[in-house]
Amino acid sequence: MNFDIPRLPDPLLTEAYEAAASKSVLAAVNDKIFFGYFSVCGDGKGHGGNTTFPGLDWGQSAEALLWLGREDVVRASWEYVKSFQRADGLLPFAILPDHAGKAFDILGYPVQVDPNGGLYRHWEPGNAFLTLADVTYIQVADTFFRATGDLDWLRRQAETLRRAVGFLEGAVDANGLVRGGGFYMERPARHRYEGVTQCYNANAHGIAAGLFDRIGDGATAARCRGLADRITAAFRREFWEGGQCFEYITPDGRKIATHGLTDADWIAVGSGTASPEQVAVVWPRLRDASDFVYDGIPTGVATRPEAYEDWELSSDRHDIAAMGRVWYLEAWARTAMGDGEGLVASLRKVAETGKINGWSWCERYYSERTGYLGLHKMQWYVEYPACLVRIVNRFLLGVEYGLDGSLSLAPTVPAEFWRDGFGQRLAWAGRVVDFRFAGRSLAGTYEGATAQRVRVRPFPGAAGQPTLRIDGSPAAAVAARGGWLEFDLPPSPKARPFELTA
Repeated sequence: MNFDIPRLPDPLLTEAYEAAASKSVLAAVNDKIFFGYFSVCGDGKGHGGNTTFPGLDWGQSAEALLWLGREDVVRASWEYVKSFQRADGLLPFAILPDHAGKAFDILGYPVQVDPNGGLYRHWEPGNAFLTLADVTYIQVADTFFRATGDLDWLRRQAETLRRAVGFLEGAVDANGLVRGGGFYMERPARHRYEGVTQCYNANAHGIAAGLFDRIGDGATAARCRGLADRITAAFRREFWEGGQCFEYITPDGRKIATHGLTDADWIAVGSGTASPEQVAVVWPRLRDASDFVYDGIPTGVATRPEAYEDWELSSDRHDIAAMGRVWYLEAWARTAMGDGEGLVASLRKVAETGKINGWSWCERYYSERTGYLGLHKMQWYVEYPACLVRIVNRFLLGVEYGLDGSLSLAPTVPAEFWRDGFGQRLAWAGRVVDFRFAGRSLAGTYEGATAQRVRVRPFPGAAGQPTLRIDGSPAAAVAARGGWLEFDLPPSPKARPFELTA
């Protein structure tokens, strides 16, 4: 398996990244099912050897595979999932080929699988996961386009993305709140308006706006921005009180915030759905909230998991757990707040858990405080490994491929990383940048047929005008715009060195 491993001044994190990628994310790819198939478990077992979960799991693995250079697999998988989209834009949150057209019960609730194998409605009261698959679909489109720069591909997806936006728009009520049960929670289902759902939907419409702008569809882009603004305003108005976010609002209007701080607080900070004033209040409480760690691993759904009451549960306490999906929200928030120490501490906890278990992670980890430790622990689940790959690249190293083809680098790391140095080799859209940060410098090489715009956050403690050298010679002046340092690397048929110093 050939992929680039980040150069980090922490052997545990380096080992964890390599193991997560090779033993789980890439091991889950199975061409024997069809080209483009990847399982939710590294051993191909667990939830079934031919199932796909367009809600959440698919998106997590797809992004990780893109970071690992498997554009071909993700491209084929996209076409497979797209084929299940209904005319109204709804995508299934699960594709179960072995159960196509079948009806059965789960925990006493009826389940009906579509003849095509798609599961479009959840069995829990309140229809959990209502918007999960369509939000994930938009996220994958964005990640794939950024990683490939394939504008023709994006133009061909315009209609399917419009349908997805249309379905999500239909879930927004007159007050700007998004209906449905839990975004990624089913037991408890957090019916009817959930905090995580609001933030993810606002974020998805913002992502969609950028994609439609890129293909010249200004009208749809404006519509998406309007939806994002409506949902954000409603969240700030309806989901905040007493120094934290409400976890969810019940069908009879009760606003629930009785389980301590929750995943709604993490995503509100990370996504920017909470206002700056709200973030300033809740962040000091979130930053050092150790009760989010269950069984030694981040991140649990709430700091008081034992406080969930029987009336909130339709069956068991299955999702009152630490899961990779919640850990991603914590990492997102720590990155937004520049908390490199907290981000690395959480990465180390996850790495330690994986190492103890032979570089395998479970889907869920439970807190002893709940008295519920789960019916079973699914081994070799890909969620934590996929999120580890995503978090290291997207948040720790701060890599973002721009919709315009630019490269942004905004690391969120502790002081010792700057002292000892860190870097990565990035290959995307026919371009290669190999970079290393150390102290107040960024050194690397660039290879590509076109000029490359690079944006870098100013180095910690840097003062004065930064300078850029290419092939050892002074280059054009570095521009400072909107909190970024910007410069262009000229086309080069082979790796050409550059260095930015401040």
